[in-house]
Parts: sequence; C-alpha cells; structure tokens
Amino acid sequence: MRPNPVRRAAGAALVALLLAGCSSLNPFAAKDPPPACPVAIVVDDLSRMTEFRPGTGRDLADVVHSAAIERVDASCEYDRRRKVTVQTVVNLIVERGPADRTRKADLTYFVAVADPQGRVTARETFTTPVRFEGNFTRMQTSEETEQVIPLGGGSGAGYRIYVGFPLTPEQLEANRKRAR
Repeated sequence: MRPNPVRRAAGAALVALLLAGCSSLNPFAAKDPPPACPVAIVVDDLSRMTEFRPGTGRDLADVVHSAAIERVDASCEYDRRRKVTVQTVVNLIVERGPADRTRKADLTYFVAVADPQGRVTARETFTTPVRFEGNFTRMQTSEETEQVIPLGGGSGAGYRIYVGFPLTPEQLEANRKRAR
C-alpha cells in the first residue's frame, strides 16, 4: 500500500503547527542572546619583556631574548550554576638575542581576573618553554588557559581578564621609556 501524498502533507503541516504553538519544543524559536563574555586585555606596560645576560650591560649585545604578548583572544561559556568559564588564548612572540647560548627561553606571564569594581579576584602565573630550532631567531606560540568566574546570579560582562609579563622594576621602566 502506497502512502497518500495528501495525507503525508497534512500530517507534516499538523506537526509544524503543534511545534510553532509550543516554543519550548520549537527548535527554530528565537532564543535570548547569550550574556556577554568578560573582556580580555593585554596590559600595555606589561606586554613586552627583555631579558639581559647577568651583569650591568644593557645594550643590544647583552639581550638573551625579548618577548611580546601580541594579543589575547577569549571565548566563554555560561552554565546553570551561575558561573562563566573563560577560555583565553595568549599569543606570544619571542626573539632570540645575541647573548643567548641555550637556544631556549622560558616565558612567564600572568592571567588575572578583575571584578566589575576593578578588584583582582584571581591571578595565575604560567611558564611557557620556547625552543629555537635550526636557524630560527624568532618564534611565535599560543598558549591556552582557562578561568572560572563565579557570578552569583549576574553576568560576566563587567569582568576583565588581564594578561601581562611579571616584570622587574627595571623592565617596567624600560617599557615605559619605550612607550614615550
């Protein structure tokens, strides 16, 4: 027995009407836009780092390596328990200097979470090893981190994720001079 095309079309129309009448079952119903993610920011004064060989020399010949945080990308997911999980990708560039003898660099950077009032609520430090293979003197690497922010019923929109290098006072002053 062959199915009746009129009966099949009527059945499909009935199902479509039922789904349209009940938005919780309708997979095509408009959904609320997702809440905004916390903003990820590279701290300007802490975005570059130069390491010199031990001693007092501070010219180009004394550079072991220099690094920069090129940018930070972030995405997030909210869950029903009122927290947001933020995945950040820290994009780093490192250059080997003339004083380097090991062909490697261990880059240390931090990721900090600040609440809407600007208070730092969490801070974590990460170290990324970089190896200079062959004749390469410049390397680019990306590191993924994850921050979990409890919200207590609010949105993550007012939160900020700050990324930078933990610098010595001398390195910080050199960055500030370079920016001027």
